[in-house]
Amino acid sequence: MRRGIQSGTVVRQCGLFILLLFLFGYILFPALKTLETSLTEGGVFSLIHYRDFFSSATSRLPLINSVTLGLLSVLVCGSMGISLAFAIHFYEFPWRNLADKLLLLPLVMPGIIIVFAFVQLYGESGMVTKLLQFLLKMESAPFCLSGLTGILIIHASTQYIYFYLTVSIAIKQMDYSAIESARSLGASKRKVFFSIILPFLKPAIIAAAAMTFISGAGSFTAPSLLGGDFKVLTIQILLSKANNYMEIAATQVSILTFISILFFIVFRIYEAKSQFISSVKTVLFRPVPIQSPFYRILVRSLVWLVICSILLPLVTIVLVSFVPSSSWMVNYFPKEFTLDNYLAIFSSARKLQPLFNSSVMAIAAAGVGLLVAIPSSFVIVKTELKAKWIVEFLTMLPWAIPASAIAINIINAFNEPTIFSFNQVLVGTSFLLPLGYLIRSLPIMVKTLNVSFHNLNDVYIEASKSLGGSSFHTFKNVAVPMLFPGILAGFLLIFIRSIGEYTVSVFLYNASNKPLSIAMVNGVFEYNLGLAMAYGTLLIILTFLLSLIMSRFLGMSSH
Repeated sequence: MRRGIQSGTVVRQCGLFILLLFLFGYILFPALKTLETSLTEGGVFSLIHYRDFFSSATSRLPLINSVTLGLLSVLVCGSMGISLAFAIHFYEFPWRNLADKLLLLPLVMPGIIIVFAFVQLYGESGMVTKLLQFLLKMESAPFCLSGLTGILIIHASTQYIYFYLTVSIAIKQMDYSAIESARSLGASKRKVFFSIILPFLKPAIIAAAAMTFISGAGSFTAPSLLGGDFKVLTIQILLSKANNYMEIAATQVSILTFISILFFIVFRIYEAKSQFISSVKTVLFRPVPIQSPFYRILVRSLVWLVICSILLPLVTIVLVSFVPSSSWMVNYFPKEFTLDNYLAIFSSARKLQPLFNSSVMAIAAAGVGLLVAIPSSFVIVKTELKAKWIVEFLTMLPWAIPASAIAINIINAFNEPTIFSFNQVLVGTSFLLPLGYLIRSLPIMVKTLNVSFHNLNDVYIEASKSLGGSSFHTFKNVAVPMLFPGILAGFLLIFIRSIGEYTVSVFLYNASNKPLSIAMVNGVFEYNLGLAMAYGTLLIILTFLLSLIMSRFLGMSSH
């Protein structure tokens, strides 16, 4: 018996060691290598790259722009997301479930799809822009979707989801008895909002603000396609990497990562201090009716207007995918439709290859991600190991690092042989891109599986063992069926996030594994717009179908 216990302990310790080795080797080690590269000149320690960066106004401006973009994104997305969460979940709202699902679409839609759609609608030659120009008989476009304003519009249409999702969950969990008690004691609506509702929602708002700032400050897709003269640090990082100035790129990445982690820590500390605990018995929250008919109609109309503005770009992509690319040379609006763009993809191995590449790499990232996330979640949720905080810190660290920084970290770590690259140089190979997908998506997979492990009742495990079931039998027949919905949902979520990923792709892809997002961008710049949008439509269909499956299994895993 003692020998069996000892062998089981050894196996668990070996498993924990392998897990920590992976997390260190592919998350922390790359970040440390980038920091080392930024602090090295001619093989010796030096601060010259930081001195050059901060002494140059040209270098400082993109950093200031990135921080400004992050803060403005928090302000704009917070206003939009919180307002939508209140309109849908705090107040009575007809067709709530449908509206909620439509508002969650940006969560599973690749960002590059939405950027392309907005350009096609509201760019200088966009359909809406040209329509207004013709109707108003103007000589030039009435507006131009570019610069800081254009980026913020894109962010508002995609990143509001952080605030909407977290605040919606908080509203559903709000203690309605506290609100009723305050009202019964004569508190005004203003008093109830600022003394009960806002303190209860504040942790969710702060958590969303942290995610939005990191996403906004580290944004790459919108600034690269719409930024114009508004230069941000992520674009400068790509330019430094393209010109092989890796020490400069490492310095820029280290500064951007430091700022992102600093803001993340500040937000988390403030979030911890803002926890609101009710002192009365919890009562399930009930949506509040809007008494004024005017405001009721206004609120509901604005919500459906926002939903339409989210759906319109997706409809535009599908529409344009049926338009011959040559027709855009002479027409601003589609006049003929064809299936040629889809036939070109499925009849040409070269054009079909990006879709195949992205699918394979997304499956690989999601599969390996499960192998890492399942034991990580188990250690975090189901054990009292002293090392659990290290596992949680390392798995959550990529959440605080911009995608472009993750890519540069990987390049710096594997541009020479190491134990983690099996003594091989991995830069230039096809391994780095799915690795980048995996590292970027690992935190959300772990968070998803944490829910499943929290719902894994230990009573069932102990009952199976007490009835004579072996550990393998218990795992196969008790644990796996209970964990399966969360496992499948996590797999699909990472697949969806990876198959259309652009930022990591542009840094790490090579000619042999060109992904779908890069093929779309190439199609746009090569004036093959119909083909690019056909890629986008296939991506929309795939992510939509998988998100339906994912939402079903996520619902099962939360019960």
